[in-house]
Amino acid sequence: LATTTDCMTVPIERYVQNICLEVPAPPPGAFEVQLSILSQDIKFWAPPADQPIPYVSLPNNVLFECLDIGNILFAWYTLACERKVLLVSGQLSLLTVCSEILCALLFPMKWSHLYIPVLPRSLSPMLDAPMPYLCGISRDNFPFAVEDISDETVVVDLDRNVITLGPGTPDLPPLPHNRRKKLEAALKANAGDVFWEARNLTKADVLRVRASGDESALGAMLDKAGSVWEERINTRDDAFNLAHAPDSANMEFNEDANAGLDGGELPKQSRWDAVQEAFLRFYVSLLQDYRKFLPAESLQSRSTWRGKEGMSDLRYKKDEFVAAAPSEFQPFLEELAQTQQFDDFVTRRMHNAVDAPDIKFFDQSIDAKSNRSKLKLKKKETTFLHSASARRDLKTVEAVEPSSEGLPPLPGGERAYLYKDWPLN
Repeated sequence: LATTTDCMTVPIERYVQNICLEVPAPPPGAFEVQLSILSQDIKFWAPPADQPIPYVSLPNNVLFECLDIGNILFAWYTLACERKVLLVSGQLSLLTVCSEILCALLFPMKWSHLYIPVLPRSLSPMLDAPMPYLCGISRDNFPFAVEDISDETVVVDLDRNVITLGPGTPDLPPLPHNRRKKLEAALKANAGDVFWEARNLTKADVLRVRASGDESALGAMLDKAGSVWEERINTRDDAFNLAHAPDSANMEFNEDANAGLDGGELPKQSRWDAVQEAFLRFYVSLLQDYRKFLPAESLQSRSTWRGKEGMSDLRYKKDEFVAAAPSEFQPFLEELAQTQQFDDFVTRRMHNAVDAPDIKFFDQSIDAKSNRSKLKLKKKETTFLHSASARRDLKTVEAVEPSSEGLPPLPGGERAYLYKDWPLN
């Protein structure tokens, strides 16, 4: 904007002042603010304060462009079981965004351990910490941290779609087969081509060439795709590549969200809503009976956590919960029940069942699943659940443009402010 265009009708300081002081921050769930710079519309909004699932308030496509679905599932499952995970990328922006997306996929759980999306070189010894962690490190700093990385660490290379297990990485329990198939099918149906589209290919193209048995053609195709991805990823940290607000009205999702609709009608769900909800359904299916094993007595009426015999009778009955689950679920639930995130989840449910939006949302998601059963005669109210289309009713507010008031005329009849270089010396 400052050095390569002639579109700046006011000094660059006025643009900075406009963004920092004049463009309003949107209130949660009410408005979206649209700011136009050059020919690009930048929209930003805040989700409703009581809406616990971020849905597309995070740019989920970024993670699915970096990793294929198999690697995304493995990285998510590794975090669900509270292992040590280190993300590596040459682009710092990818580290933070992908870390946040992976944490969001854990809903209703919350990552409860060490979390440093961009780890500075001076703190690389923390990668040998005796606890689970989710950290990110730049590719430039990675060689300096290799000696400090724990043998139990799972290293996820976001630039190359490669996951490397440390020699001491504990084995993961098997995922419930049927639930994994449903989750994987939902991801493939909604985001299956995103990884290849980011490389100017489709999965069908790759499968067709692979089926032909022509190894040279397949190698040439993948090499070209790798070059496309490398060129694309190298611009991730450019400011205007990060300026998009990843909401449902953003042009990046617009084609996906409105495909096949006539008359401008908005759909109920975008592909990224469906992706987020696929992970939610996984947890709903596995934890649908967790409330049966909460303490029968309310914690609100007790002045101490100790029971009548001096032992706690107000703890969550996790052993009984695991034992009562279907045998296919038990290996994962046994692992999950030992994690800090599950302990935090049931503790918040026991102490703050009425007020916590995320707990209420998850409980009503379970109720909604139960309501769909034909054997359920009396349906439960699920008024707290918000349709994904609710966000599409946001009113758009056009941001004010930078003011030219009080500026002297440009010399020589010029119409735009030009700068030889930036930042200014």
